[in-house]
Amino acid sequence: MAQQSLMLRTVRWLTAWKQFSVVILVLIVVSSAIAVVYSAHMTRQMYAQLQVLQKKQDDLDSEYEKLLLEKSAWGDYARVDRVAREELEMKQPGSEDLVVVRH
Repeated sequence: MAQQSLMLRTVRWLTAWKQFSVVILVLIVVSSAIAVVYSAHMTRQMYAQLQVLQKKQDDLDSEYEKLLLEKSAWGDYARVDRVAREELEMKQPGSEDLVVVRH
């Protein structure tokens, strides 16, 4: 009788342990699935943000190129010479106005 009681307790303990392990495995699988869904969601969000930032970078690059063109147009030697002569009334100095400094 004592051996049957011990065997019955062992069987009960094993079935309880199996149920407990099944519950633990189910919880692990569910939490893993939730982590996969969250990871996929965050990846999509970050990719969308990356696309927005790349568009902004392209816009800024385009604006920078336009500004470089404008800078080169404003700094053109012929334009600077024309503005100096016409608007500032500058002229090239004559040879009598030149002073040579030697060290």
